[in-house]
Amino acid sequence: MQYRELGRTGLRVSAIGLGCAMIGNSTVEYATRIVHRAIDLGVNYFDTARGYWDSEAKLGVALEGGLRERVVISTKTGAKTRDAAWQHIQESLQRLRTAYLDNCHLHGLATAEDAAERTGPGGALEALIEAKRRGLIRHIGCTSHRSDVLIAALERFDFEIILVPMNIVETEPLETLIPLCHERGVGVTIMKPLATGLLPAPLALKWLLNQPIATAVPGASTLAEVEENSKVGHGDATLSAREVAEAARLRRELEHERCRICDQCLPCAAGINIPEHLGTDVMFDHLRTMGREGFLAYPWSRDTLAKDLESRQKAIAAIEACDHCGDCESRCPHGLPVMAMLGRQLPAFRDMVGMYGEMLRT
Repeated sequence: MQYRELGRTGLRVSAIGLGCAMIGNSTVEYATRIVHRAIDLGVNYFDTARGYWDSEAKLGVALEGGLRERVVISTKTGAKTRDAAWQHIQESLQRLRTAYLDNCHLHGLATAEDAAERTGPGGALEALIEAKRRGLIRHIGCTSHRSDVLIAALERFDFEIILVPMNIVETEPLETLIPLCHERGVGVTIMKPLATGLLPAPLALKWLLNQPIATAVPGASTLAEVEENSKVGHGDATLSAREVAEAARLRRELEHERCRICDQCLPCAAGINIPEHLGTDVMFDHLRTMGREGFLAYPWSRDTLAKDLESRQKAIAAIEACDHCGDCESRCPHGLPVMAMLGRQLPAFRDMVGMYGEMLRT
């Protein structure tokens, strides 16, 4: 496995990490197998969050027995205030069964105003600073789906690590954000490396290893995916002429199909959470990558199935209530055919509801 410097933190992290949102959906036993296999393959950077179902708790169980000191744990708080963030830190430490967090991010900064609130007086950042002073966390980072918001955050505080979406289709961070991070010694970690399942893992990850980043954190729901992803970090990352051409083809093909999760399409009059369904829908991504048979056979957590059944039914009702006003498409800065994209998802959403009912009855 290749290892790279994580900015000025002094940490050396695997070029391919593990995004832990997906292990929050499986049983504890299977999640443990995924984490152990990742470590066996040289992965030492684990990106989790309190908002990723019970991912923190499952990661904590998996790292018992002496594995904790071999890995770097990065988690997140979406809190706005100091008091709420302090509570989140305590809960994360408990769930992860650890005395300290290697990194804690301010999670999902939505706008420059949001960043100002959370880094201002009484904001969540104050709790992270105090926790670092007490040795409860070692580094402080921030995440956003927007490069401009992360740039604004870096102007307000000297964050040590960022997490931002980047892949063959979404390359905006390369323009200003990543050069700024390198200038300031900020570690760059990458989410959505496969564009939520739209890109083939080997090529997408190999492309990223040719960019000025520390680590990419693809999720993995199966042992086979862990092995496929990790393998990229073990080999020669040089892109062949054929791979360069294929990456360019995918960029052209998906440029107007990939939601950038910028939230500019919101609010929706029908109440559809457009970025969630088109950009960050983990369960839909599972179905797309596993296929129907694999989806039905997977060792899902029953709690995950029950919760997603309820939210999926609400999503279907909202999409069916869409009156095609077109406001979302007029606001989308990337010209996506939002209404058509949501319509194409509906059959799969309905099928998922049926499968959930079938699995919950067994």
